[in-house]
Amino acid sequence: MQEKEDGQIPSVYIEADSVPSAYYRLLSAVHKNGYPLRTQYDRKNPDGTYLDPPGRDAKAYVRINNPFAQPRFPPISYCEIGKYIAEILGAKDHLVVPFDELKKIIKENKELSAMKWPYCYHQRLAAYPCSDGTTINQLDSIIEKLGKDPISRRAVAITSVPEIDLPLKEDAPCLRELRLRLIKDKHGRLVLNSHTTWRSRDLYKAWGDNVIGLTNLVQIEIVPALEKKLEEKIIMGPYTEDVSSLHIYGQDYTQKHADKLFKTFPTEESFLGRSMTSEYARDALVVPQLEELRKEDTWKFTPESLKIIDNLIAGYNSGTFLP
Repeated sequence: MQEKEDGQIPSVYIEADSVPSAYYRLLSAVHKNGYPLRTQYDRKNPDGTYLDPPGRDAKAYVRINNPFAQPRFPPISYCEIGKYIAEILGAKDHLVVPFDELKKIIKENKELSAMKWPYCYHQRLAAYPCSDGTTINQLDSIIEKLGKDPISRRAVAITSVPEIDLPLKEDAPCLRELRLRLIKDKHGRLVLNSHTTWRSRDLYKAWGDNVIGLTNLVQIEIVPALEKKLEEKIIMGPYTEDVSSLHIYGQDYTQKHADKLFKTFPTEESFLGRSMTSEYARDALVVPQLEELRKEDTWKFTPESLKIIDNLIAGYNSGTFLP
């Protein structure tokens, strides 16, 4: 690992057997060895001095051998995870502004309202916007490619739309790619290898929720379709990712108690001890939050959005899949 003072962002590699184990090791590595870095988000006093310490930044490669190993849900989360899973599965795709309207907003240097989004991950993956007004369902394309050639290296979905993202005032997508490959193990079983690539990642407040959400997307929307197409059972294999900028913000040390993290959880075992199984998280968090989301008027859900939420609730309650 490079020295933190020489202007070079360090790289970390983490391998773990579960999501919480990987999360703890990443938090420890970036906290201890990340480059101390100021960002445009740092708060300042009226005199220009900083309110918060520098954040920590690193490049990261992560491998989780079994992303559905239990316990699966880390004790740190800054979202309502059930509602976030619904978003990752497409429940809020209707909030994304059409391509031509987005270009007009950008050209006129306007800002989007809270109920008009420039993108969401599922929308970019399942309805990627083209300049001619058409869209591409990249998830369907992945299923089609792997259905014909399981070891294909072309089962890739992207989120980047440079024409929109580069001039956009709001943040561009942090998630950049989803890659999937099916490999036969020594017993002849098909194992799905999942990989994501990230431009930027909030380690302390978003990493665990991102992983939980995206692995739910793969197991619910992609795996059943592949099993139907191939007429074979598919095993969820390792989840890997590379992150260009994995960071803990300086203000999270002072405002979100990141400075006390390793006092609260001095060891990986203590972190795992407070993590939740999928069954517990389903009953205590995921399903109740989905049921609450379904009643919310704020989002003006379409019939398709409500169907997504209802299918998630039914699938989790029946045990068809676990979050």
